Amino acid sequence: MVPAYRINALPDSVLCHILSYLPTKNVVATSILARRWKLVWTSLQKLYFDDRQSRRLPGMMGDPMPGFEDFIERVLTGTQPMNITIFFMHCSKLLGVMLGRLNYILTRITALSCLCQIELYASPSVEVLKLMSDFLLKVPAGGTCFPNVKILTMQLESPDNILTEKLFCSCPSLEELSIQAYLNDEGPTTKFVISSSTLKQCTLWVETEGEMFTQAEYKVRITAPSLERLHIMSDIFGKFVVHDLNSLTDVILDIVYGEWSRVDPNRSIQLLQQLNNTTSLTVSYGVLCALDHAYHKWFPALSYLQHLEVAVGAIGWAVLPVILSSSVHLQSLVLRKVIIS
Repeated sequence: MVPAYRINALPDSVLCHILSYLPTKNVVATSILARRWKLVWTSLQKLYFDDRQSRRLPGMMGDPMPGFEDFIERVLTGTQPMNITIFFMHCSKLLGVMLGRLNYILTRITALSCLCQIELYASPSVEVLKLMSDFLLKVPAGGTCFPNVKILTMQLESPDNILTEKLFCSCPSLEELSIQAYLNDEGPTTKFVISSSTLKQCTLWVETEGEMFTQAEYKVRITAPSLERLHIMSDIFGKFVVHDLNSLTDVILDIVYGEWSRVDPNRSIQLLQQLNNTTSLTVSYGVLCALDHAYHKWFPALSYLQHLEVAVGAIGWAVLPVILSSSVHLQSLVLRKVIIS
């Protein structure tokens, strides 16, 4: 065991680095250990708040802990907002009053910037941002969002096109983007516009309210010359238009398609044609089924493809030789058997 006096002799920067591996509520609790520790937590750069780590009374599992937002506000009041590099918060249930408080809390991180409703948009220090809730986000009319964010993860429920058409074109440092979107059957077609010269990895996960019988529709336009990896998961085929994917090497297409689908299967062919410079391709059984319905008219050349992984079942064996003959430089093939119950 390391003697206490040796730990106390460490500079605040070292102590904060050690404490950054603990939940923030545990770090703040160290202030009662001794006078030396009273203000150490105020130099934290990584903040983690999770109400699941707090004790709950019976019947409170779906409600936020009393005092949870007060504690977050107290911590942010005692720290230096502009020095915060990671801000993580999990709340079991966001009540209306807490959303208002949360907006105020987030303004503390950005030194009271007033560029947009959630002022985190302007923070120069945040590099990793995960928004996993149905926040109402308003993108500024012009300018830059999240200037130094390199990793952006978002969960969106019935998103507005004002958001999905602008936000992913306004992050100048973005390298990794992950979008999980839930669409309902009502409203206009959802449009995702992703344009970035720095983006290297992109994951798009789209789920619809009606699943196989959904009336939802979405379109995706991607312009990303530095994009290396693209992963698309969806329970319906959207319309895809991609440009300048000159660096693309790894593509995973996990999209559902069946006999009952009202979507044109030619979308699968059109998508492959736009991704034909990738060297590695993985396609789900749904994609293979769509290709099997559409390949009779024409099929794109996959001239750069070296690795192919395909999920096969009762349907798709007819189009498989066509795919192989179009992949003249193929080096490895993996077939995964799918059992449809």
